[in-house]
Amino acid sequence: MRKLIAVGVLVGGLLAGAGSAMAQPVQGGIGDPLTLAASGVLVPYYTAGGTVALLEVASPVGNNPNLHMQFFDANCNIVGPSVGMPLTTNDVAFQVVNSSLGGTVPDGTNGLVAISAVGPDGFSNIPIESPIHAKVFTFNPSDGTSRLLEPIILDTAEFPGDPHTWSPMRTAATFFSPLQTAFVHTHLILICPKSTIQGAGSVGYFAPNQGFPVITPGFPTGTPNAPHALRVRIYDTNERFLRNTFTSCICFTQRNLEEPNPVAGTTGIDPVYGNPVDAQFGTYTELEEDPTVAAHSTFTGYSSVFTVGSPLNNFFGRLSNGSRTSIQGNVTSER
Repeated sequence: MRKLIAVGVLVGGLLAGAGSAMAQPVQGGIGDPLTLAASGVLVPYYTAGGTVALLEVASPVGNNPNLHMQFFDANCNIVGPSVGMPLTTNDVAFQVVNSSLGGTVPDGTNGLVAISAVGPDGFSNIPIESPIHAKVFTFNPSDGTSRLLEPIILDTAEFPGDPHTWSPMRTAATFFSPLQTAFVHTHLILICPKSTIQGAGSVGYFAPNQGFPVITPGFPTGTPNAPHALRVRIYDTNERFLRNTFTSCICFTQRNLEEPNPVAGTTGIDPVYGNPVDAQFGTYTELEEDPTVAAHSTFTGYSSVFTVGSPLNNFFGRLSNGSRTSIQGNVTSER
């Protein structure tokens, strides 16, 4: 009964604003992504729908005279020229993303920005000299939405190495969603890099042969796209199993839960999210990398639960995560 009361409070607040397993014996991804980052950083951004994106980088520990960044689009292809951002100790700097405001990325582009140092040749990417903090702020003047996108850090400065590398990239994630109606929707942003971010040997921005930590399992390879295959398990709020289905993501992918969806350019996962009988009080979903696919990898993401057509009540945050094996019921230290 307490669960139903809690769900009712959340949904009521939203309406108030309306007009075969393959174990991966590799640890990783469990560091705090907001701690001091070593080696490199990968941060999502988006500028679709008139959104303004602003990257913040701080250097609290030491100098980063060769700090360097490269933007990638929603398919993890390089977009725009790279940008240098030299920082001194205790320095903080901002880089606007939108080209209309002086950035290097065409307006309407979503994707990832990779941050490292640049080598003496001015072209090779190498690990940063000193630890940094980084994040992206987004602002949409048309609906008043403001958000903060957290980084993916390649390593932690204070406790380097596994299990803290490539945090928070994991093999599974979970989220709750209210019943999808004409007034309340849930929107997902899934971050699923491919080999242009890191591949094998000399491949990718964070190429392993340049000293960057290796992500294991690795990111998929393929052109023009390299999708992560995801499995989906959907339950109601009384633990009743509703669906198992599939979806996918590539680099920066937006997913609505059901169809029709209120966000242009996105596709849904399953109509059950909007079924007033099966999902009366909402749903609990487990997403995981499909272990039956040879290129299964890791991902992270965000959810936005919002009141349709209102600037109020937009609950945005990173998805809860864990090892696929742990979330299936056998707690392990795997990624």
